[in-house]
Amino acid sequence: MSATADSLAAWVAAQADLSDYAVGRVLEVGGSDGEEYFGRLGAAEFVSLPQPSESLSANTPFDLVHCSADLETELHPLSVYAWLRTLVAPGGMLLAGSSVLAEAAHSQYAEYVSAGDPAAARWLPGRLAFRWMVEVSGFDVRNWLDDPPPSGDGQPRAYLLATAVERVPALDLSRQPLGR
Repeated sequence: MSATADSLAAWVAAQADLSDYAVGRVLEVGGSDGEEYFGRLGAAEFVSLPQPSESLSANTPFDLVHCSADLETELHPLSVYAWLRTLVAPGGMLLAGSSVLAEAAHSQYAEYVSAGDPAAARWLPGRLAFRWMVEVSGFDVRNWLDDPPPSGDGQPRAYLLATAVERVPALDLSRQPLGR
């Protein structure tokens, strides 16, 4: 495990306090390597995807999904959270991270950042916009995790812990594909 993944795993351990939670099946989507950490929590099964993929079946739901801060590079990040909800068991947990806008005054907004290269374009939400994306996808936010380790690009990050709930998501994104 790299030093960055070690510090992220240690930070998650201190902030999320998942030690009292029955971890069972764990899905990790995105950047960091959490297999060792979630294994120490007693994960019975660990599945890792470098990016969201509709090829993953929702037949056996996951108890915990860790979604790193790499998802803002998705063209439709809200579709990713709706897809993740289909993979999480009712009452299961989503530990999600995202790079966020630095200014608190822009918390309710999301900025589309185009670097001139369509492959590098991304969405950058404010903290409130990030929370709303998670909530309208069928999760209730339990708490924010404070002061995540800095990202490599200097952009502020935010992490939250949310519970999957039994309600129809506010948006029907089932027809929106995950890919570009």
